[in-house]
Amino acid sequence: MLNFIYSTVNAGKSANLIMRAHSCKEREIEFRILVPEVAQDRDGKSKVASRIGFEQKATTVGTGEDPFSIIMQEVIFRKDVGSEGIQVVFVDEAQFFNREQVLGLTKIVDELEIPVFAYGLRTDFKGEPFEGSRYLLAWSDHIEEVATFSPGTVEKATFNMKIDGSGNQVSTGDSISPGFGFLPVSRKKFGLN
Repeated sequence: MLNFIYSTVNAGKSANLIMRAHSCKEREIEFRILVPEVAQDRDGKSKVASRIGFEQKATTVGTGEDPFSIIMQEVIFRKDVGSEGIQVVFVDEAQFFNREQVLGLTKIVDELEIPVFAYGLRTDFKGEPFEGSRYLLAWSDHIEEVATFSPGTVEKATFNMKIDGSGNQVSTGDSISPGFGFLPVSRKKFGLN
């Protein structure tokens, strides 16, 4: 089953992924965590980290790399050496995957019969869907939202607002900019144009 777990920034997606991976480890379930190379600017090379301090090692997926090929190679290697196969795949920052990479996730599920849990944002700071999220929303078997609040209110946060050093909204620039200069906000606060 391909699962897409989405939310706004700072909603606990990475922490949730790491906790699920930890549960797998405790139950001796073999897993792999994939993370797009572009996201490594935030967490560091070959790892996923949450804002509350949890960390877990991960396999970096380059922009031109196919997640299916990466997992398939490991499946073949593990079979050759007689070790337990991968039973679950997690993906952090899945919004940064392109169409072909999301297609690779579907192949992990459909051809290798390994469930995939992909975590990511639905939209960028301009209110536009990321390429990876667009295809995950279209192709996933299960879609789950991690709900969170807009700061200082009980309004549901559904948008990611990029802010400058003075706390003002930024609405121009590159959509692929992992980092911490973002706030989860309601649609009303975001102000669609």
